[in-house]
Amino acid sequence: MSEEDRKPRRIALNPRQWAAAALVVVALVFILQNLTYVRVEFFLIHTAAPLWLVLLVTLAAGYAIGWFSKRRD
Repeated sequence: MSEEDRKPRRIALNPRQWAAAALVVVALVFILQNLTYVRVEFFLIHTAAPLWLVLLVTLAAGYAIGWFSKRRD
């Protein structure tokens, strides 16, 4: 084995990967700070769920509505 084969390789992250890693850290902090359960009432459905999950579902629904309603030229 040559000297170059034994050197550990450094992984260089581009700015997009740094931003993704930062968003993962922010998301984990957000989840850990919002573990309390909240009551959710939607028409005839009554349940309790963690606040972070309720917000995530709301975000996904908003994203889906925006994606389906965008103009296609």
